[in-house]
Amino acid sequence: MVSPLLSFALVWGSITAAAALTVLAWRQRPKAGAEPFAVLMAAGTWWVATSSIGLFTLDAARRLLLHKLEWAGLIVIPLAWILFALEYTSRDEYLTKRTVALLAVIPVVTFVLAMTTDSHGLVYASRAVHVYGDVSIVELSTGPWFWVYTAYAYVLMGVGTLLMLQLIGEASALYRTQAVALLITVLAPWAGNVVFISGLSPVRNFDPTPFMFLISGATGIAALTQFKLLDALPVTSRIARETVIESMDDGVVVVDANDRIVDINRQAASILDCSDSAVIDAPAGEIVPAYERLRTADDPDHCETVEFDRANGTHYYELSMTGLRDDRQRGAVVSIHDVTNRRNRVKQLDVLNRVLRHNLRNEMNVVYGYADQLDDGDAVDRIQEKAMTMVNLGNKAREIDQMLNDDQDGPPIEISDIVEIEVDRARDAHPGVTFELSCPDTDRLVPRTIGSVLRNLIENAAKHNDADEPRVTVDVTLDADTATVDVRDNGPGIPDEERAVLRRGDETPLKHSNGLGLWLVNWGVQTMGGSVSVESRAERGTVVRVEVPTVPPQAAVADE
Repeated sequence: MVSPLLSFALVWGSITAAAALTVLAWRQRPKAGAEPFAVLMAAGTWWVATSSIGLFTLDAARRLLLHKLEWAGLIVIPLAWILFALEYTSRDEYLTKRTVALLAVIPVVTFVLAMTTDSHGLVYASRAVHVYGDVSIVELSTGPWFWVYTAYAYVLMGVGTLLMLQLIGEASALYRTQAVALLITVLAPWAGNVVFISGLSPVRNFDPTPFMFLISGATGIAALTQFKLLDALPVTSRIARETVIESMDDGVVVVDANDRIVDINRQAASILDCSDSAVIDAPAGEIVPAYERLRTADDPDHCETVEFDRANGTHYYELSMTGLRDDRQRGAVVSIHDVTNRRNRVKQLDVLNRVLRHNLRNEMNVVYGYADQLDDGDAVDRIQEKAMTMVNLGNKAREIDQMLNDDQDGPPIEISDIVEIEVDRARDAHPGVTFELSCPDTDRLVPRTIGSVLRNLIENAAKHNDADEPRVTVDVTLDADTATVDVRDNGPGIPDEERAVLRRGDETPLKHSNGLGLWLVNWGVQTMGGSVSVESRAERGTVVRVEVPTVPPQAAVADE
């Protein structure tokens, strides 16, 4: 048996250490975890104080009362620990009043039963005080509820400990020292409690828990003062990594060594058109396109390009794989990068090159041919016509460049205004053509790029209309979030090679469009996230339909 003097010193040392931890933690408010940690230490202080004072209380009635009062601290510690672990590891979504209330039900019931146990025996079937010199020991016979609460408390302590162990595994060296010190602080008293409950205490019915608070006090004070326990939370780096991954424009899929998906960010789930929770543990080869080719590639920088058909057109994605290794292969990260704009720009440059090279060369050949016949007045007129064609082609290329680079950055415009402007412009340029406009009186906004698109469609419909009474009709309709513009004419229709520009958006070596106007339409609609379609009319003429999303008012205000 430990000498009374040494016992007294150890007991009051434990009380002092626990109380000091409570004060230090309370002063850390409002830092994350400070309040539940302070409550945890305060409950521990109460437990060690009542238990220690009771140890030196020889009066049986008072000794049994102090033994009951220990429960005021015992019921709080597991609850405070799990709340601290949740807050410290930034699982705030579980920290609701409802959660706390549900977790507190069993502790409250236990406290009431402990205070009244002498009348029903649910917590203690019997208790007896035995005095050994200057100390007293309570001999116990536990009741059924004692084990119910013990199991409940150990579950909460175990879950909180698992959360902290997970944090230790993820944290850097500095944060790992913090977490280890914290675990020792909290678990040392519970190790003593396990020894007591399991009957392994060297002295029968002697609870060594109070003495373990000396260890808790030493490590806890070191964690708070030396390792800045509540100043630099290890979870911050984890949150930062998760936030960066979730906010990336690129998709990220993490696979394990067995080629099964273990994590996927929101962007990747959107690209692959799947639920992030549904694909966890699924074979990566069934979810990620070209996965097998990436996995078996010899070149670590190997990339695969895949395409997906979306409502607003075809999107292209570049996939690459990076291995995750320590001393052995652990898995891989598949990155999914949207290269649609890059592919479209390459295609646009290719078309510009083909059209300019083909059309300018042909037009210049005509110029040179007629230059030999300058004495012929008609030849001079043809030279002027072809020269003007080249000038217009250059102007169109400049307009495309402006649309792709400048118009997208401009503020949106009312659909009714821009349609009226473009129809009036066409009336002035083509007085022999009848123009009709049908547009609701609205203040709905659309991207500014639509001006160039409509200008070219209306100009194309008027310029190539060879009807006896040429007519161009522009109809605008609106729904919840889309503006639809139909441009109708009674001309000869659009040739197949020109229709291909609007349908496929590419230029083949053997089939060339006559200019850049319809390319401008195609690319302009793409930049607005819209669509364009062509329909031949049964009698004569063509209908070109453009659908574009309208701009929400708040987005328009932000642009301005």
